[in-house]
Amino acid sequence: MSEQAAMMSDAAKGPAVEMSTSTSMVPTSPTKPKFDLTLYLVTSSSLLPQNCTLESHIEAAIKGGVTIVQLREKNLDTAPFIALGKRIHSITKKYGVPLLINDRVDVALAVGCEGAHIGWDDMDYNTARNLLGPTAIIGLSVSNVTQASLAASTTADYIGIGPIFPTRTKPDASAPLYPSGLRQILGLISSKRPELPSVAIGSINAANLQAVLYKSRPTEGLPLAGVAVVSAIISSTDPESAASGLLSLYKSPPLWASPPPSQSTAFNHFYLPLILDKVVTILRTIKEHKPLVHHITNAVVKNFSANVTLAVGGSPIMSDNLEEVADLAAIAPHSACLVNMGTSGPGERRLYLQAIRENNKTGKPVVFDPVGAGATGMRKETVRWVLDECGYVDVIKGNEGEIRTIAGEGIRMKGVDSDSAGGIDDLIKVVKGVAGRERNVVVTTGVTDVLSDGVRTVLVNNGHPFQALVTGMGCALGSVLCAALAVNKDDKLMSCLAAVLLYNVAAERAVKKDGSRGPGSFSAAFLDELYEIGEICARGESGWLDGVKVEFM
Repeated sequence: MSEQAAMMSDAAKGPAVEMSTSTSMVPTSPTKPKFDLTLYLVTSSSLLPQNCTLESHIEAAIKGGVTIVQLREKNLDTAPFIALGKRIHSITKKYGVPLLINDRVDVALAVGCEGAHIGWDDMDYNTARNLLGPTAIIGLSVSNVTQASLAASTTADYIGIGPIFPTRTKPDASAPLYPSGLRQILGLISSKRPELPSVAIGSINAANLQAVLYKSRPTEGLPLAGVAVVSAIISSTDPESAASGLLSLYKSPPLWASPPPSQSTAFNHFYLPLILDKVVTILRTIKEHKPLVHHITNAVVKNFSANVTLAVGGSPIMSDNLEEVADLAAIAPHSACLVNMGTSGPGERRLYLQAIRENNKTGKPVVFDPVGAGATGMRKETVRWVLDECGYVDVIKGNEGEIRTIAGEGIRMKGVDSDSAGGIDDLIKVVKGVAGRERNVVVTTGVTDVLSDGVRTVLVNNGHPFQALVTGMGCALGSVLCAALAVNKDDKLMSCLAAVLLYNVAAERAVKKDGSRGPGSFSAAFLDELYEIGEICARGESGWLDGVKVEFM
C-alpha cells in the first residue's frame, strides 16, 4: 500500500457514505464518461414497497430525473450481486446514466459499469484506481475534515459528504454533520481542489433539501454539486414523481431565500436618509396590509404580544394547534410565523417542526426566539435541533446569552436572563458569525442592539431600561419583526431594523411624552406610542426618527 493510501486507511473512520450529485455536467479526461451528480440515487432493496422490483424502481426514477445511480446492496453474495448489477446496468445504459457499485470493486469490474464508490472501511483509493483504471468514475466518502483533506489530495472524481442528518439506512454511520458541518467540509475541499465536486447524503428529502443546499453554501469555493438520496425515492410508491419533485426543488431557488447581496441596501451613514425613508415605508405598509402573525409562544406573553401586534397594525393569532399550521401558513398573502420556545418541551417539538416546514413551503418568514437557550441542556438541544433539522428560519432574535449559546460558547444563563460575556466588538463578531453560518438575520437585544445578516451589521442604541422590567417585552419584539418581514421580504435586515427602531423609539417616547413613573404605566404608554408611530408613518412622516442612534459596521 502506498504511503498516501496508508494514511487514508488510518484516518478517522467514517461511514461508507451513500453518494451524491452535481449541479452540472462534470467534464473529465477525454476517455472518462461524463457524469452529472445533481440527483444521485443510492439503492437499498430492503426499503422497496411491496410488489416492486429494484429494476423497475430505478428505471422510473431515471425517468423522473435521477442523473447517476449507485448500487448498494450490502447483503448480497457476489454472484447474485453481479447478476443484479448487470440487469441494472442494462437499464442505466439505455438512458445514458452512469452506474457505480458501492464498495465492491470486483463486482464493478464484473458488471463492466462506469465505476465505484468507496468508503473509509473499504478498499483504499489507490488500489481501487489501479484495478478500475483511469477511465472509471470513483467517488470517496468522507464524514469529517480529516478525511475530507485526505480525499481531496487524491485524484478521486467526486467526494460524498455525510451523513448530513441522522440516518437509518446505515446503522454504522458516523455522527451527523448537519448543514453547518457540511459547509465547513465544502470550504476545506474547495481550498485543496477547487474543481472537485461534492455531494451530500444522509436523510435528505423534499422537506430539507433546499435548506441543505442554501445553508451549506460556502463563502468561497464550490457549492454542493448535488444531493444523494436513498429512502426519499426507494421507499416511494411513485419513484418517478418522487425523483421529479426532488429535481425541481434542487433547481428552484427557495421561496424564502434572500436576494443576492448586490440587491440589498448599502448600510452606511451616507445612505442613512434612504434607510430611514425605507423604515417609514415598511411601517406604513404594515398598516396597509395588516399582516397575519401566527404566534407559537409561551402562555405568559400571549396577551401582551397580541396587543403589540395590533398596535403596529398587524393581525395576531395565537395558536398551538398542530392541525392549523398548514392553513395558517397559506391563508394570507402577507403573513409570518413566530416560534418562541419560552414554553419548551418534548411536546412542542412536533409543532415547531411543522410550523417551520409549512412556512418554508409557502415562503412565509419565520422568526425564531430561542428563549433561555443556555439555561438547560434540554433547551440547548432544542435550539440545535430547530436550526439544524427543522428547516430554515429567516431571523433569530435573542439576548446576548442566547445568541452566544447558539454560537457554541459555554454561556451560563439565569433562567431567560443573559450574563454578558464580553465587549461590544466581541459581540458583533459573534452575531455576524451566527448570521453568516445560518445565512439569515440575527437580532441581538441588549443595551445596544446588534443586527446582522453576516455581511451588513448595524447597532441600535435607542430604548429605555423599563423595557427590561415588563414581562413579555422582549418576546413581543418578535411579533413586530414578523409584521415587518411579512410586508418586506426583499431586504430582511432592513425589515428587522425598522422593527427594532419602532420598538425602541416607542419606548423612549412612552417615558418622555407620557411621563411613565414605572413599568406599569410604561407598558400602557408603550402600546400607545407603537400605535401613534404607525399612524405617523401612515401619513408618510418621519420626524419621529430624528433621534435615532444607529451605527453601521
